[in-house]
Amino acid sequence: MAASKHIREISISEFFAKNRHLLGFDNPLKALLTAVREAVDNSLDACEEAAIMPDITVEVRAEKGSHFVVSITDNGPGVSKAHLGNIFGKLLYGSKFHRLRQSRGQQGIGISAVVMYGQMTTGKPAVVITKTGPKAPAHEITLQLDTKKNKPKILKDKESKDPIWANRQSGTQITLHLEGAYKEGRHGILSYISQTALSNPHANLLYVDPKGKKHAFPRVMMTLPKEPSEIKRHPHGVELGLLMQLLHDAKKAPLSQFLKKEFSRISDAAAKEILKGAKLPMTRPSQNMTRPDVEKLYDSIQATKLMPPPTNCLSPMGEDNLMKALYWFFVESQRWDAEEQLSLVDSQAAQEDGKKGQSEIQFEATENSVLSRTLEADEDGAIASREDGYFVTAVTRSPFVYRGNPFQVEVGLFYGKGLKQDGLMQVYRYANRVPLQYQASGCAMTKAALSVPWKSYNLNQSKGALPTGPVVVMMHVASVWVPYTSESKEAIAHYPEILKEFRLALMECGRKLQRHLKHQKRQAEEAKKRGYIEKYLNPIGEALQAILKLSEKDKKKTVENLTYLLDKNYGQKKSEQKND
Repeated sequence: MAASKHIREISISEFFAKNRHLLGFDNPLKALLTAVREAVDNSLDACEEAAIMPDITVEVRAEKGSHFVVSITDNGPGVSKAHLGNIFGKLLYGSKFHRLRQSRGQQGIGISAVVMYGQMTTGKPAVVITKTGPKAPAHEITLQLDTKKNKPKILKDKESKDPIWANRQSGTQITLHLEGAYKEGRHGILSYISQTALSNPHANLLYVDPKGKKHAFPRVMMTLPKEPSEIKRHPHGVELGLLMQLLHDAKKAPLSQFLKKEFSRISDAAAKEILKGAKLPMTRPSQNMTRPDVEKLYDSIQATKLMPPPTNCLSPMGEDNLMKALYWFFVESQRWDAEEQLSLVDSQAAQEDGKKGQSEIQFEATENSVLSRTLEADEDGAIASREDGYFVTAVTRSPFVYRGNPFQVEVGLFYGKGLKQDGLMQVYRYANRVPLQYQASGCAMTKAALSVPWKSYNLNQSKGALPTGPVVVMMHVASVWVPYTSESKEAIAHYPEILKEFRLALMECGRKLQRHLKHQKRQAEEAKKRGYIEKYLNPIGEALQAILKLSEKDKKKTVENLTYLLDKNYGQKKSEQKND
């Protein structure tokens, strides 16, 4: 037994300061990406909750040695002064932990953990500038996180005099100094930003890398995602210990009122049935429940048939948006020169207002300028072009439930155009529109992709591996509470319900791809046969002329008739294939 003088309370920030690998800061390369991801996620959530189309600028600058300056600016609603210090300088402080609705952040750890990591590795504080409205002043604070007390330490607090912020409607900017390593690749910041643009096509994203190169990702969709609603917890997802705590907190509320107020899908009739099954009076005060009584109530809840939880708390991308986003990412973006467009706007901005800085640069993109044509899915729910050589499809499954939490899975599939024929299928993983770039092997999405019999869908596949071919699969789970395997939010836990839903969605996409590939093969065979006939059509005409002793005029007429029959026969087969 340890001596009592060594026993003391440990704050949550002190714990994570010693175990920062749990939050995604286990190596310098990953730490830099985590810092950008947490800030961008916060910006996107803030903009969407305020019904603002997001414009986000990410800038990474190299300092001396392995130190970097990371700056993220958004056009969101800003942060009130009352909450400013706690949001950026206190772990487990936020608005999302107790709310059952789809959102990117869940725990209230992310951005404050980045501030903590920055001060630990460089000793420098974070600087936050925020503005809550066009007439409100811009507020600037310089802060650190007191890890022993888990409280913000405000070093400077002033009104910003920056002319850039005077011209802004609203928004927030955070600037951090931290230790990291910069390297582009599939785990790099540029890859993260591009994948974020793919899952958030309603956002304008601008990334300035350490070399000063600008990477612009224009807004493709001109409408915000459907706003998810907040719901109550479902009774079938509550555990015995939590039920005991909820009953105690309800104090003198009658049991029937407690059930209807605390849970979703509990009507007067359902409450009556549950309490009848538990043999408990409806008017009994909640806090007077003994443990045996709570066990009886819990068993009765589990035995009562109730409607699944409501699903208006979810905001999936939707099949049409998924296909348009994939089409833009792999096809249309080749026709969009982002740097040239940005340079044009830079020069225009400089001419109009020499005081405008980089955070004010915006590139205007209308739907017509970004998407060169209107996209419509065919009867099989796909977008395809034989001439350009691509196929795009998507599947959004109906909402389902795990542990009382509603979730919904979506899968988008892109085939062809510019992808390696002999490379392994690429799997892009997302949770609530956030890219997951690490721990792919331990993620339920990867396991679901490996479990699909891709050979049945005309793709080459070795045992226990992903298939080979020019294929990219985008997998997205939307949920009120994403079951991450760790606090660093890099992989999804292997819940059977989630695995099953992803597998079914992948197989449906596979069947659509199979039909497309078979159709393409039939068309190629028909074209090959037609080519042979056309190649020998004139020699056949000459042979017939010699055998039948036809005149030149009759020979020409015979060739024309043969061509007509060929066109008629080919057209008929083509029509039959389309009907198939």
